[in-house]
Amino acid sequence: MQDKSDRLKRASLADELASELRGRLLAGTYAPGERLPTGSELSASFGVSMSVVREALSRLKHEGLVRIVQGAGAFATDTFLSPAFRLDDDDDHLHRLIRVFELRQAVESEAARLAAIRRTDLQLESLRSALHVMARAVASEKDGTFADAHFHQLLAQATGNPLFIELYTFLAQHIDAAIETARMHSMLRGTWRDAHDEHVRIFEAIEAREPEAARKAIQAHIRNAAKRLGLPLLEATSEAS
Repeated sequence: MQDKSDRLKRASLADELASELRGRLLAGTYAPGERLPTGSELSASFGVSMSVVREALSRLKHEGLVRIVQGAGAFATDTFLSPAFRLDDDDDHLHRLIRVFELRQAVESEAARLAAIRRTDLQLESLRSALHVMARAVASEKDGTFADAHFHQLLAQATGNPLFIELYTFLAQHIDAAIETARMHSMLRGTWRDAHDEHVRIFEAIEAREPEAARKAIQAHIRNAAKRLGLPLLEATSEAS
């Protein structure tokens, strides 16, 4: 029984380490071809055993995010930089925003549902930290765009599905711009506290491991953000549903 318990604990730690490194790789922290920290450095930095490090790197290798060179270490690949998915930059700003919000509604609602089921304690604390940064921005009436965007990126990581992370990272420039625009309008209209409260409800559902509540909370947040921007298509969509 002890051996089984140790294996389960090691697998959980490997999941958390792989998730953290995956997020860094997809965020561009390590450039293609750049060597990741050594196994001993990762072990010391994250407080885990070398077997956990090896297991985490093995998963990233299987996903195509790193290549492992015997005696040299693990190196970031450029697998996730494929230009197969793109948004048309010729769209005018309004139509681009509508399309981004429609895509967010579809992708992030499922991401929130999965995050409520699969999130780890470490991922939950990261979400909580981003929420605290947003709260401080609200209290001081400052721009909290970075923390807001980071919260949504962390949510994608908490799905445990690398394809969600890859898609979110690829779309980040468009999603971040939409978040920044929505927050700017919220500050001008004095509704930024509403946006923060919506994030709190998303977090609470994920913390309570209530997938349906998490899905509904983020759908409501995205619909409300669209309404604050006056996006007519999403208003019509939400009324029809």
